[in-house]
Amino acid sequence: ALPGYATAQAELAMAYAALNRHEEAVALCRQLLQAHPADADPLVYLTYGNSLDASKKSDEALAVYRQGLQRYPDSYLLYFNQGVTLAGQEKEDEAVASFQHAIGLNPAHASSHMVLGGVQLGAGTRIPAILALARFLVLEPGSGRSAQRQALLDQALMQGVSQADAHNVTINIPAASPKKGKDKKAGPDDFGPEEASLSLSGAFTLDEKNKNKTKTELFIDQFGTLCKLMGERGKGAGGGFTRTYYVPYFVELERKGYVPAFAYLVHSSQAAAPEVQRWLAAHPTEVQVFREWSKNYDWPKPMF
Repeated sequence: ALPGYATAQAELAMAYAALNRHEEAVALCRQLLQAHPADADPLVYLTYGNSLDASKKSDEALAVYRQGLQRYPDSYLLYFNQGVTLAGQEKEDEAVASFQHAIGLNPAHASSHMVLGGVQLGAGTRIPAILALARFLVLEPGSGRSAQRQALLDQALMQGVSQADAHNVTINIPAASPKKGKDKKAGPDDFGPEEASLSLSGAFTLDEKNKNKTKTELFIDQFGTLCKLMGERGKGAGGGFTRTYYVPYFVELERKGYVPAFAYLVHSSQAAAPEVQRWLAAHPTEVQVFREWSKNYDWPKPMF
């Protein structure tokens, strides 16, 4: 632990960072690490790296995060902030790996799931993005940032499906692997069948026979179908992070009959959907049972 006066300096550095006085925060953190290299806790590295990143010195920030992780390899916040900086540099593969490390260390860290899903969606890995965003919304269903991510989740489910008129629906099935380009490689998980099924089920939601269903009811149909297919494909469909970490959770969720409670919960930030609030008010026990199961779920420890 830092000596008393050094602890006061660390707290002052955090205050400077909160006030956007990043040069002063950087200077204090640098002094602390030079004077007490063996005693600085993860918050010093976090403040140092975050202030460097905010000062447009992202390479220096990454060097600080890596230095911190050498000393504190179990700090999920160091991995998370490293991922944010990597994403800002458009190093998507490295950012994804960093967020996955953070999640492996702390499955309840909502921001790691949220930002991971956003990065994956931008990189063209739709199914992994959907599952990460869905997990975020389970953890944080009613906050200010939930509404935006819930809209992203709904859009992702309907990606590639468009309707010109009542009789013509166009389906464009996205590639199941990330966008190719320099330094891009296909991931270890194969979601090709899920991609095709999700696009087809999205087109089916536009069928005339579904015109009286609410958006949440259609979401339940689509998401439930996705979970069933992931369960049917099993372990032979890949051994990457998404397949081994997220998929078992959502497969079990569907098999236990929790999809309705999950769907209404993750749409609870919708101000313009009173039927969502009515359902939640009418089914408090179902929601509580689902949330209790989710809270106590035994997440695997990923091997990196």
